[in-house]
Amino acid sequence: MKAIILAAGFGTRLYPLTKNIPKALLQLGGKTILDHLVEKLELMKAISEVIVVTNGRFYLDFHEWRKRSSYKKPIHLLGDGVFDPEKRFGAVRDLHLALRSGFCGGDDFVVFCGDNYFDFPIGYFLLPCLGHKQNVFVGTYDVKEKAVASGCGVVLTDSHNRIVGFEEKPADPKSTRVSIGVYCFPAAYRLRVYEYLEIEKLNPDRIGDFIAWLSEKEPLYAVDFDGTWFDIGTLDSYELAQRFIAMGNGQAFTEKAGIKTLDREGLNDVHE
Repeated sequence: MKAIILAAGFGTRLYPLTKNIPKALLQLGGKTILDHLVEKLELMKAISEVIVVTNGRFYLDFHEWRKRSSYKKPIHLLGDGVFDPEKRFGAVRDLHLALRSGFCGGDDFVVFCGDNYFDFPIGYFLLPCLGHKQNVFVGTYDVKEKAVASGCGVVLTDSHNRIVGFEEKPADPKSTRVSIGVYCFPAAYRLRVYEYLEIEKLNPDRIGDFIAWLSEKEPLYAVDFDGTWFDIGTLDSYELAQRFIAMGNGQAFTEKAGIKTLDREGLNDVHE
């Protein structure tokens, strides 16, 4: 199984922090956001290699990051050649680029949005994926409040956790369970990515739109993440994540920060 990390966004909502550094390489608790994820992937025997998709502007930054790293798994960098945020490929087209690159071979693949931080063990997510390799699995999280869910991809499931509805940023969400940018696909589903982009010519910008489309055609299943999740898309959510890491456990964080939901601000952010 290959891991694909989508990190080609320009992080415009994090300016000026991301004017000269990619969002995934921002520091969080003494290490980069990307390192928090790759360290988890290092522990997974099922994952053989990691592919990081970046844009043209920040390709050399990721190259320097890889040179400084000492991970045992091979890490491949794939630049999409884009230097201007207004010309960005979009997350689905960046995924398609990775699948066509030759790095993935004929393997199943797990996909991560590169601006996520979570403390849920990846092994818990991969367990059902490896046990039911014919199905697609989507990482989900209960944000508890519909006001927060309305800024995310909202997931509806049946009693078997099969996804029976998926709406991207609905005004009136039917659930508080949302997709968090973690997905596992059998190898054959690369053809669905091709169909979505090249045949139906649908929106390449957001993975959530692809998942919504796919949920109407194939059986998709949700795997709930527990613990803490931040979608680091704005200065507020980045600051909140920094405070969480600095203060340690969630209970201490909520008491000191004086907020009801410890990652509420970050959950409103969407991937760029």
